[in-house]
Amino acid sequence: MGAIWFMFQVLIAALCIGAIIAFVYYIPLAIYIIPYTLWVGNENTKGKQLDKKKESNWKSAKNATKLYISWIRRKKPSF
Repeated sequence: MGAIWFMFQVLIAALCIGAIIAFVYYIPLAIYIIPYTLWVGNENTKGKQLDKKKESNWKSAKNATKLYISWIRRKKPSF
């Protein structure tokens, strides 16, 4: 009975740690990507940037960085 209780505690601890790590990692990533996704959505309504509809989170973050740099330097973004 003691071993089952210990395994249950380890399982609960692992789930809590996983939830904390996911929260700490994905919330800032989502906040970073939101302006980029809004920009892509706006461009899609104009018929531009149609290849950006289905991107992974990593590719979106990479392209978001390129977009933000182009906004700062006041140049056209190149992906």
